[in-house]
Amino acid sequence: MKYYLKENFRLLYADGQLYNEEGDIVYTYENANIILPRIDLFKYGVNIGHIKKKFTWFLSRYDIIYGAEHMGSLQQQLKFIGSEMYIEDLGWTIKGDFLSMNYDIINEDNELIATVDQEIFRLTQRFYVDIYDEDNEELIVLLVLAINQFDKDRKAAASSSAHVHSSH
Repeated sequence: MKYYLKENFRLLYADGQLYNEEGDIVYTYENANIILPRIDLFKYGVNIGHIKKKFTWFLSRYDIIYGAEHMGSLQQQLKFIGSEMYIEDLGWTIKGDFLSMNYDIINEDNELIATVDQEIFRLTQRFYVDIYDEDNEELIVLLVLAINQFDKDRKAAASSSAHVHSSH
């Protein structure tokens, strides 16, 4: 199944929708907490889970909650060549350029379960998600939103760091 994610431009929080190929809104999401990101995901208006940011010393961590169950945590693994993310509890790996929102999600059997690609030349961020593992569709959407939040936090940190350095 292919979904198009359209994020609405907001100053302090995020919200958006995922549309199917027919243009119907299937998923909506919103950041329920401005200070500590908690992104709630709704499918046809019913809350199915959320992503909650945890503070760690060196790397970002985002917990993925599906229903009331903790399914895993998204953490960046630093490497000398490239980078990847890994969801240990699920055995999923994210490979590619997730900072540009162009990546693949691979399951524990090394099978491709989803791809994400960003559309360029748009005023607001928009990308599409191809989901090949429909049994895990909702978890995949939660993971994509966690990566999206990770990317926003990274950009905000880089922007504030650049602002601090340029003011000296």
